[in-house]
Amino acid sequence: MRSTLTRFGPLLGLVAVSGAFAAAAIATPPVGQHPSVPVLGTFAGRQHVDTDGIKFKTRRPTDVASFTVTYDPGGYSGWHTHPGMIIAVVQTGAVVREVGCRSRIYKAGEAFIESDEQPSGQVRNASATDPAVVVATQIVPQGSPRRVDQDAAPTCHH
Repeated sequence: MRSTLTRFGPLLGLVAVSGAFAAAAIATPPVGQHPSVPVLGTFAGRQHVDTDGIKFKTRRPTDVASFTVTYDPGGYSGWHTHPGMIIAVVQTGAVVREVGCRSRIYKAGEAFIESDEQPSGQVRNASATDPAVVVATQIVPQGSPRRVDQDAAPTCHH
């Protein structure tokens, strides 16, 4: 038994490491998506605003990031989720926002929200010939990752 482990132990380690890389490789990475460098800030403590029919509330320190994302013609974000929430406004062009098995087109001047309470989703450029630009503000618990890639698109039954 010991000689078997001695002979095959390194091979088993290599297989385990290869499996980890294979798992990472099956994620759905973005293609033709170009985010700008984010402008970062932090709400140091609680925030509570309730005005004009709009509520915003945090209970602990919260990170805020503002950035733009340009999608090449045919470009997409890959399937992912976000902790917290993103408020996105389409600046130019149009994008298709896919959430779970549903999709909707958003045109310039329209906005949408992404949050971790939604199924995984992706954003893709609705045009095969023109770029699309989305302006986003992301609000997450302090220190949280800003994006969590998913291994695959959801399985939808029509």
